[in-house]
Amino acid sequence: MRLTELDPVWLMKDGVRVGFTFKCPTKLEWRQSCFAVAMPTKEQWTLFEREHGEHFNVQGCKPTCAWKIAGGIANATFETMTVTSSLDGSYGGMWHGHITNGQIVGGI
Repeated sequence: MRLTELDPVWLMKDGVRVGFTFKCPTKLEWRQSCFAVAMPTKEQWTLFEREHGEHFNVQGCKPTCAWKIAGGIANATFETMTVTSSLDGSYGGMWHGHITNGQIVGGI
C-alpha cells in the first residue's frame, strides 16, 4: 500500500511543514499523525482541528516525539517519503509500521 492511497495531509505551523496526518491503514475511519518537530499536545490538536475540522478522529503523538524524514520535511513528498523510526499507533489499537520510499511497510 502506498502512503498516497491514505489521503496524507501536511500540517503547517507559521507557514512551515511540521508534520502530517494520514488514514490509518488498519482503521480507515481514523487518521494517524507524524511530526518532524516535537509538538505539545495542545498545539497538535489546534493543527488537527485547523486541517480536519471540529469533528475529527486523529491519533496524536507524544509531545516529545519527533520523527526523522529523509531529506527533511520541507523537501519531502508523500510519493517518496521515508520516515524513521517506526510509527507506533498500537497503544490506540492502530497501525504500527514504517513508511519507506512512500510505501506502507508492516503491520497491515
